[in-house]
Amino acid sequence: MLTLDYHMHTTLSKDGKNTVAEMCEAALAQGLREIGLTEHLDFARQDDDYGFLDWGACTAAIAEARARYAGRLVIRQGLEFDFRSEFGSEPAEVLATMPCDFRIGSVHSAAGRHLYNLTKGPAPDTSELREVHAAYLAEVEALAASGLASTIGHFDYLYKQLPHIVGPLRDEGYWRKVERILARCVAAGTALEINTHHMLDRGLGMAADVEILRRYRALGGRRVTVGSDAHRREEINHNFTAAERALREAGFDAVTGFEARRPYAVSIL
Repeated sequence: MLTLDYHMHTTLSKDGKNTVAEMCEAALAQGLREIGLTEHLDFARQDDDYGFLDWGACTAAIAEARARYAGRLVIRQGLEFDFRSEFGSEPAEVLATMPCDFRIGSVHSAAGRHLYNLTKGPAPDTSELREVHAAYLAEVEALAASGLASTIGHFDYLYKQLPHIVGPLRDEGYWRKVERILARCVAAGTALEINTHHMLDRGLGMAADVEILRRYRALGGRRVTVGSDAHRREEINHNFTAAERALREAGFDAVTGFEARRPYAVSIL
């Protein structure tokens, strides 16, 4: 049994639907022992979430929740930052002003396309998908090289959005690129996230999936976080049975938690 959910958003994110207290109560009801609150940090001026994050308000809300739920629920302060190479040094400069327990670094866009939007309307043709996929992996490699992330969010996000279409494109060239990124993560001590968001209700894939986890472990990787990416309380702990199954199939018997950016292992019960 997994007792940590390390990816969730509250009303402190523009798209969050429930308060910190409501998310904590829902986590307790699900039998969780530890959660990570990971509000959105965006750098693209045109994004709806740009400028929304109030770090002071986040810190105060988490301090209040820690006092309220002390002895019942461990609450870690994290954040999820959107990464693109074009942002240059700005993410590092801003993140340095936001002390927290852990950071999820996520690539949401590649080749000028927001990957989330690929699920809306007709899917791109194979040629375009290969171009977008290659651009996505290049961005993830740049993220891994930056050293900014405690864990790489939803790797591979393009596969997560379109698993039945992207799956056949995972050829030998794809795996060479993936293993290069994974080796970089292992060397840096960067974790991988298993993200289970919308697997049941929208039929999305799990990312990272069991094959990526197997290859990460074979290269020496031992740090994995698990997150529902919940934006409302009913999504907490979403399909964690599939995440646990993938972890065990890949040879993991523990997941990773963070305190003040320091990782620790938590056994899967």
